[in-house]
Amino acid sequence: RPRAPPARRMHAAWSSCVSRAARGASPSARTAPKRTTAARRVDVLALRERKRAVARAAAADAMDADDGSTKVDVCAWLDAREGQKEAVAGVFAIYDVDGVCQYVDYARNVEQAVRAVRGRVGAQRAAWTRVMAFRNAAMATKDILASEARRWREALGTTPALNAEWDAEDEDDTKSAPASVETTEPSKEPVVSPFAANVGADGEAKVTEGDGVGSEDADAPKLELTMENVDKALDEVRPYLIADGGNVELMSIENGIVVVRLNGACGSCASSSATMKGGIEKLLKQKFGDAVEEVCNVSGELEEMSVETIEEYLGKLRNSIKSYGGECKVLTLERGVLLLEFKGPQALAFSIAESIKKKFPLVRECKIKQIA
Repeated sequence: RPRAPPARRMHAAWSSCVSRAARGASPSARTAPKRTTAARRVDVLALRERKRAVARAAAADAMDADDGSTKVDVCAWLDAREGQKEAVAGVFAIYDVDGVCQYVDYARNVEQAVRAVRGRVGAQRAAWTRVMAFRNAAMATKDILASEARRWREALGTTPALNAEWDAEDEDDTKSAPASVETTEPSKEPVVSPFAANVGADGEAKVTEGDGVGSEDADAPKLELTMENVDKALDEVRPYLIADGGNVELMSIENGIVVVRLNGACGSCASSSATMKGGIEKLLKQKFGDAVEEVCNVSGELEEMSVETIEEYLGKLRNSIKSYGGECKVLTLERGVLLLEFKGPQALAFSIAESIKKKFPLVRECKIKQIA
């Protein structure tokens, strides 16, 4: 049989390729094995794992800073922290999948707190987090953490949704809690707290002039603010504090700031702040008038207040301050007013000022000179 001309053979080969392409097959497809469903699933899982690895790396970078400036994926942030034994205190914010802030709070163990919120509300409402860690124990006091969390909420301009919901739930639980029944026999001569308001026949609290410790005529002459006079005035509240297993000790007076130390049961009492403000400070202002600007309580020995001692204290915080991108030094200290030169985030400056006032109660005011 004679062979077909070359042109006809080329046309036949071309037609064969076109027909195979129309059927969706290639010459090599007949020999290539088909991918199974399991193999495709492995590819999808591998892709997801690569994405998670990238997210974990980003979260690890953010965790090294944890300065409150970066939002990261909650799961990645928690994965990066998993296995760390040391608990870190801090302030944190939780955001939903749309980036809307849902919750702001502080915690002694910020990882545990973020994990708890995530478990409570789920991935939709807790998709992202922003954390400011306080790794220096001197700056991780309850007052500083609470103040920083309050600043975050105020910066939002509105109360986050979860904060509003959970605060309302706590309030409802408080209202619905059954009243406790006192079964102890009352003492024949009960000890009356000088800091409690009188209770009227209608059950409403009211204050009656002339009742309670320290009540005196507003026009009465004020005493001179001296150690002797203040210690004598404190004798009016000491019997009540001693009856509860505590006492009060006068430590120092400087620039209108009276420093005391609550001892015994009063030092660890949950109502110690109420004792200070509602009792001792009120009494001293009645006795000494405007000469008393503030009454502070210290738990240990009173630190000497000077430029050198405050600069030494800042030296202990310097590594932590530097890790947050800040620099700070003491400029002047006059009559209890401290002036600091500071460079860095404003929130960090506020935390430093609060920490100094906590350490040195005789610092009446801490001013910040911000530099570029």
